[in-house]
Amino acid sequence: MKNVIVTCIASFLVAGQVSAQQASRPILTENIQSLHANTRYINKIHVKAMRDFLKRDKTATNTDWMVVETGVVVKYTDKKNSRCRTVYNCRGEFSYTVRQYAESNMDRDVRAIVKSQYYDYTITLVEQIEQPAKPLVYVVHLEDATSLKNILVSERDIEVIEEYNKAWP
Repeated sequence: MKNVIVTCIASFLVAGQVSAQQASRPILTENIQSLHANTRYINKIHVKAMRDFLKRDKTATNTDWMVVETGVVVKYTDKKNSRCRTVYNCRGEFSYTVRQYAESNMDRDVRAIVKSQYYDYTITLVEQIEQPAKPLVYVVHLEDATSLKNILVSERDIEVIEEYNKAWP
């Protein structure tokens, strides 16, 4: 009889702890369809990467963890509704984060730098690239009536990295 009571109390305490953890913080691994599709398991994700991601992006939603040959990729949406991708190597070390967003979410200083030289162009997409021990890099996608340009902005310097002319039939 004592064993039954002890077992009931222990299971109640464990269930209470689990539900308390779920209520305080959403589990970021609940959206892992891509891991199951490749017959990979959640334990393939390095603990160091998971911990770093939880510290780095506390407001992440719609997370999708993917195990790749070189490590782990996490796709998610941040608090500004930007599409983000964070990459970790096989040892769980942070490699880089890419955030994609519209002109309206762009940093004012970076926007001023771009618009000072490309005032006739429309900014269609901004990609912000964060790497450890390196300055932020922005790849800004521009478009006008006749051409498309991708420019790189880093530490107040601008460089055209791709340029295309639109073809008219």
